[in-house]
Amino acid sequence: MPQFISKLQYKTSEKGEYFDEKARSLKDTIELIKNFPWEREGYADVELTGPSITIKDEQGNYLKVGIYYGGRFSLYYLNTKRDFYKYYQIDMDKVLVLVTNFFNGQLDLQKFDKHRFALGAKSHFITDPFEYRIKEWKVALLTIFWDVYFIIFFTFSIALLIDGEELFGLVSIIIPIFPGIILFSIFFNAYKNRNQYLKISRGEDTFQFGDSKAGITNYNKSDIKKIINYIDKANKTPNLIEIIEIIFKDDSSIIFTNMLMSSGALTYKFSDKWELSPIKESIGLFSIMRLMP
Repeated sequence: MPQFISKLQYKTSEKGEYFDEKARSLKDTIELIKNFPWEREGYADVELTGPSITIKDEQGNYLKVGIYYGGRFSLYYLNTKRDFYKYYQIDMDKVLVLVTNFFNGQLDLQKFDKHRFALGAKSHFITDPFEYRIKEWKVALLTIFWDVYFIIFFTFSIALLIDGEELFGLVSIIIPIFPGIILFSIFFNAYKNRNQYLKISRGEDTFQFGDSKAGITNYNKSDIKKIINYIDKANKTPNLIEIIEIIFKDDSSIIFTNMLMSSGALTYKFSDKWELSPIKESIGLFSIMRLMP
């Protein structure tokens, strides 16, 4: 009898977040399904991501057992061709029969509904490592307005000089210096922190952070006192760089920019039980530049 990979997902889990992932026999998988806390986890939306057990066979086909309304269950099947099927409102006995058939390579999809347009369905079945690093494309997006500002004024200054307007050209060429300094500071910070690392997911009580590959530290969400999100106080600023500071109960803290993770993405990493959401604090641009780690 083969052993298939199986893994657990709870109502606090986010897409791609799984627990206790390992190879199990049919007997062990059946016991896993029977002993899963379905009643405790039942008060959740009926979706692909939620309380469930996902099984992957040796060919790479997936079968996911999830909750449904009224104490019944739903099944989701995704094959290697990315054909996606659903089967709703079935009881536990039927679930166990279909799981057994899946192990035996005899899963009958006649009662499943096939969904032809299932773009992105696989992301609900595969495991995400939830590792975050500073990416060039994110730095480019966050500096796009500074780039435009710099290019416009620099081009305008050069055009004046070419047209013989030396005085105006020399005066106007001073204007691009400011965004140039800001861009240099941001790019230098991104390069300096290129090895910065954050591993955090919604369902895990712990997370990891470090400024280098050799300096990764484990933290517990329960040790956090507050999270501060420093934003630019100017209403019409080209600046999109923000600072996030996580302050712990012992008054130590870790600081990173939204080049690593945005405050919105970080907020989602805490389920309601933590009662933690970034507190926005408006400060000046130079204060933001000074706070950059």
